[in-house]
Amino acid sequence: MLAQNITKINFLKFTNAFLIIMPVIVPFFLSIGTDMRGIYLLQSVFAITMFVCEIPSGYISDLIGRKNTLVLSSILRAVGFSMFPLATSLEILIIAEIILGIAVSLSSGTDTALIYDTLAITDPKRAPIKILGKSMFYSTLGEGFAALISSALLIFSFALRDLAVISALISWLPFFIILTLVEPPRQKMGRVHKENISYIFTSLFKQSRLLNLILLNAIFSFTATLTAVWMFQKYWEKIEIPLMYFGFMWALTNFTASISSKYAHKVEKQLGSVAIIAIIGVLPSVGFLGISIIESAWGIVLCLSFQVCRGLGQVVYSDALNKRVTSDFRATANSILQMGVRILFIGIGPLFGYLIDKNDVFFANRAFGLAYIVIFFILVIPLLLQRQQFIKIQAKNKTSQN
Repeated sequence: MLAQNITKINFLKFTNAFLIIMPVIVPFFLSIGTDMRGIYLLQSVFAITMFVCEIPSGYISDLIGRKNTLVLSSILRAVGFSMFPLATSLEILIIAEIILGIAVSLSSGTDTALIYDTLAITDPKRAPIKILGKSMFYSTLGEGFAALISSALLIFSFALRDLAVISALISWLPFFIILTLVEPPRQKMGRVHKENISYIFTSLFKQSRLLNLILLNAIFSFTATLTAVWMFQKYWEKIEIPLMYFGFMWALTNFTASISSKYAHKVEKQLGSVAIIAIIGVLPSVGFLGISIIESAWGIVLCLSFQVCRGLGQVVYSDALNKRVTSDFRATANSILQMGVRILFIGIGPLFGYLIDKNDVFFANRAFGLAYIVIFFILVIPLLLQRQQFIKIQAKNKTSQN
């Protein structure tokens, strides 16, 4: 039964992502009466909620178990999405986003920790990065297929609110999948919370400069793709792509992320960790700056650069983090990473939305493209140098052992 966890987690990832409202979520929110500033405000509320709940939820997962945490998460998530078709104002959407923020914070890192915990018992020699990539593959695959169905329903004259109702019903499916998961045995932290917090802080932030740089680069990379994804639909509207095709475009972007994540471990093995970190680091600037100058359908290609960054980055950085922390606080470590993403998004998300409303989507992308060039020099290059140094030390140790 325990060995089936990985398959069930992949199915869980697929169903969690199978929400046909997402390819048109921005037009749906706009139809309720908000603007782009309001949309990024909603995502900031979501981010603030995750910021408040992220570390406690990861800590709870490490203490009470992965399955119990995921069950609670699935219930709250379904409640949140069930509020969307009932929403008539920004205030109701804010309540829904708060509930979803709590739900996502509970699952954030817990499913990844469950993968690593399961493999440690069932197949310790198997490379977790392959499973992590496949897990994200199924998640983005679910988004892609949901997007295709979304466009098909719009072509057949379904209203945006109809898609929200269907998504609400689908959002209850993960609960039943989670009930079949098996909790793997693992070492747990003690119940002295002050000592646990000190242990986690020391292990995560005071042991390795390389680990610190991995965390920072992951936070800025994940935030770039998160910010861009909420801009895509506004950009498509600006370059006059009909709404009925949004689902097909959303599917294309998610299939790109899906393929990138599935083969991330092979790309890293072929090119090396230094090269793939450089690629992940440069793609946000390529995407933002490219979109800022292309006002035609060719700009869709630039949207794909963010999804390649997402597919490669979430697998490579997540694996780099998880294999450097122990199982007793792995969920907490993942939650700290996600909390960092939300903190950064709280600051730059509304700013990005404001720049779109005040100027236009092209100006906002230009500003963020230049900002991520600066980030490349401040964060990515030090990580590259640190990684090269680590590789040299490993090679030297291997030579001396031989």
